[in-house]
Amino acid sequence: MSGDFAIYLPQPEESNPWGVEITGAGSATISPRQSYPPEHHPSDHYFDWKLGRTLETYQLILITNGAGTFETQSMPPITLHAPFLFLVFPGIWHRYRPENDTGWQESWVGFHGPFAEQLQQSGALSPQNPILKTGNSEMLLAQFQLIQDEVKSEAFGFRSIAASAIMQILALCTHLPERKEEENHPMRKTIRRACFLMRQRSDAPLCPEELAAELKTGYTYFRRMFRKYTGISPKRYHSQLRLQRVKRQLRDSSSSVSEIADKFGFASPFHLSNWFKKETGLSPRNWRQST
Repeated sequence: MSGDFAIYLPQPEESNPWGVEITGAGSATISPRQSYPPEHHPSDHYFDWKLGRTLETYQLILITNGAGTFETQSMPPITLHAPFLFLVFPGIWHRYRPENDTGWQESWVGFHGPFAEQLQQSGALSPQNPILKTGNSEMLLAQFQLIQDEVKSEAFGFRSIAASAIMQILALCTHLPERKEEENHPMRKTIRRACFLMRQRSDAPLCPEELAAELKTGYTYFRRMFRKYTGISPKRYHSQLRLQRVKRQLRDSSSSVSEIADKFGFASPFHLSNWFKKETGLSPRNWRQST
């Protein structure tokens, strides 16, 4: 990221409806043996290494090159090598600096608001685990760059755009480490195959237990892992795929309910109507009329 800068924003009188309010952003390239931190920070953000610092807001710091030390009141000093990202929590004493021999390249964003507080209360963010191992993520870097561009321009709506980017960063940094681990899990390939087969067979009823057997895995374990990866059960996943296709037939074709029932393997038009009404609250005919 080109050009060192640090912008601290005056806070608006009205709260941001997004639940995140940006307080500032910046970037800096610290050369080997250069003093740290840079001198252009305001007094409430500047800190002396011996004393450390406590902030009133959250701050995300992304290190893209170099190495350094990070420490908090609940975590002993740890040396980290880029790329890495850490989160400073409000009210938590901390200190960090680049290694003298390497320096580092940093980008940061400060923020506060109920969105981050809710994540912390849920345990998704924790002062006990402030280091977020995201690896080389282009998506993450792009969001930092977006925030920097918006803060520099202060164009209309920049606070909302920055807020959405912060939310994206928090989503990425809390899930990328787990995603990387899970992508290497043997069941990941099995679940992907299951999703493909369910989509391929969405024109007919499907027994999840039989699908698990076809994939050579026990159903209980298959169901648990399927829900972990997709957020819903195999039965519900397949049902939603079928619902999408039935809706498309109702909306985009002149086929009768009886013809659609036959096409998608329902025992009768009544069976289709009963299932469709449970899913949508409307009969197929009423739903077709409403679209």
